[in-house]
Amino acid sequence: MQVYIEDIADELEMCMDGWEQFLNTETGEIVALADGTWVERDEELEEEIETSDCYVRLPNQYEIHEWNIMKEFAESIPSAGKQERLLKALHGRKAYRSFKDEIINLDVEKAYYAYRFLALCRIARQWCEENKIPYTVRKAEK
Repeated sequence: MQVYIEDIADELEMCMDGWEQFLNTETGEIVALADGTWVERDEELEEEIETSDCYVRLPNQYEIHEWNIMKEFAESIPSAGKQERLLKALHGRKAYRSFKDEIINLDVEKAYYAYRFLALCRIARQWCEENKIPYTVRKAEK
């Protein structure tokens, strides 16, 4: 069984507090398990994950470090003025919201989300390698 890096990256995009995601290494299926704070725990799935050797937890939002991705994107912008505004947005109150407002104001929103997806693909590739999970990359559609 091989997984597509892009499928793992898509799942990483949906990471949120209170949820853990797992890859079933036998089927390639990715499942999500709530911690019970906002959504009732799926005790049957939880038991299956705990008693099986075929589930591997995907990186969570704290392991992804989205703030670092935003900082690296800001530093990659060739315009010193835009770069400065983006970096300034990351240092202060409501950094995530300020940064997202700035990428819209500076008309670099599409570039940021493309950059972010590639960063998530790199994280997915590293995770697959660390967990000895065979992977492939989708060929670009023509």
